[in-house]
Amino acid sequence: MLDAYPWQIDTAQRLINLRKQLPHALLLHGRAGLGKYALAQSYAKFLLCESADKSIAACGVCPACHWFEQGAHPDVHVLQPSAMDEVEDSDAKRSAWISVEQVRHAIDFVQLTSHRNGLRIVLIYPAEAMQAGAANALLKTLEEPPENSLLILVSDQMSKLIPTILSRCHLVGFDLPENGPTLAWLQEQGVENAALCLGLAAGSPLRAVTLADADYQTRRRTLLQDLLAAKKTNALLLAERYAKLVNADFSQLLLWLQQWAQDMLAVKLAGRVYYHLDHTEQLHSLALHVKLSLLQLWQQRLQQARAAVAHPLNVQMVLEDILLDYVNLFE
Repeated sequence: MLDAYPWQIDTAQRLINLRKQLPHALLLHGRAGLGKYALAQSYAKFLLCESADKSIAACGVCPACHWFEQGAHPDVHVLQPSAMDEVEDSDAKRSAWISVEQVRHAIDFVQLTSHRNGLRIVLIYPAEAMQAGAANALLKTLEEPPENSLLILVSDQMSKLIPTILSRCHLVGFDLPENGPTLAWLQEQGVENAALCLGLAAGSPLRAVTLADADYQTRRRTLLQDLLAAKKTNALLLAERYAKLVNADFSQLLLWLQQWAQDMLAVKLAGRVYYHLDHTEQLHSLALHVKLSLLQLWQQRLQQARAAVAHPLNVQMVLEDILLDYVNLFE
């Protein structure tokens, strides 16, 4: 079997079954934290393996497998934002987007003859990082793919891809695994408070592992203490403090606030908590003092802020507005 997480076994088998009639482009899609890119890499290694008797897994010992493991296979090209590159270059301007130039370079790559008389594979992650120009540059290759080439796109947010990209790819979806087996796996990995972390991760196992980090939990507890003291909070001072702390992690802070809002809404509407299971009692108490209509407006404000986070903005001003609105919920 391909190197796969327990919740990926069925999907891995589907990919293996595609080998006999391989499409020219695959799109692996689903929520972040499900290991999609890791499985895409495992599948690429499997397809490039030169072992004559391979059936359901790469052999791991042939030259192709060794090259792949070292990130040096001549028939593999990885297309990702420069901000995700592992090699640090202080002189280079690093971007969160995949540029037209990067896509054109990948197109040139697949036009070449394979070094090993096999496939030429391009891995694209995250595919939604291609802006309109880059996506359009890729379309011609998707419409008229070179022989013996395969594009593997991986997306956490398929809705952000243009329809013409979607229509030219074979779609492979990744569903959220069931909680029971996932909790067992997390406990095997040594994750403390597995149920809490899985709730905060909205069911994504690998995200839950990340959220178990001690530094993450410390920052989260600090924020929640501030939110619980809403009536005593000086929103402007709090915004100033968090603006200095978050920097590139502004999106994460907004996610925490959004999950807090969603839990208060869930308490108001259904009497339950989804994310902050360790603060259930406090959330029930807070929700008693909040008007539903104002809470819904605050949640919408958070959604707007998260949608705009990729664009230049004054973090402190945005936080001031958001935290002032939060404090005003309790007046």
